Amino acid sequence: MVMPLEEILDFARRYDPQPFHVDPVRAAAGPFGGLIASGLHTLAATFGHMLRTGLMEQVSMGGAGMELRWPAPVRPGDEIAVTGRVEELTPSRSKPDRGVARFRYTGTRTSDGAVVLEVLATHILKR
Repeated sequence: MVMPLEEILDFARRYDPQPFHVDPVRAAAGPFGGLIASGLHTLAATFGHMLRTGLMEQVSMGGAGMELRWPAPVRPGDEIAVTGRVEELTPSRSKPDRGVARFRYTGTRTSDGAVVLEVLATHILKR
C-alpha cells in the first residue's frame, strides 16, 4: 500500500490537523524534518488494507481493543508492506459460536525495512 501526499493531507486536515501533518513549511522546521502521515491515518489505511484481503469478511464480529506503536514516521509516497499474524485464539466459554483472536499487524516501509506500525488487536470472531 502506498501513502499518497493528497491522502495524507486530506486525512490530517479532517482528523489530525497538527502542523507536521498539514503544513509542509512548518513540518520542515518541526520534529520530523518534513511532512509525515498521521499515525491514525497509517492505522486506518493498514486496517483497511487487511480487510480488503477478505481475511476477516466471513468471521469478523468486531473488535475489542488494541495496543499500538508508531516506531517510525510515514512520509508521502512511502510504500508500506503489511503483515498479520495470529498470536492467540480463545474459544468463548459462554457463546460457543464465537471466540477471541489476537492478531499482530505490522507495517514495514519497503524502501528501508523500517517498522512504521505495530498493532496487537483483539477481534471477536465467528467460529
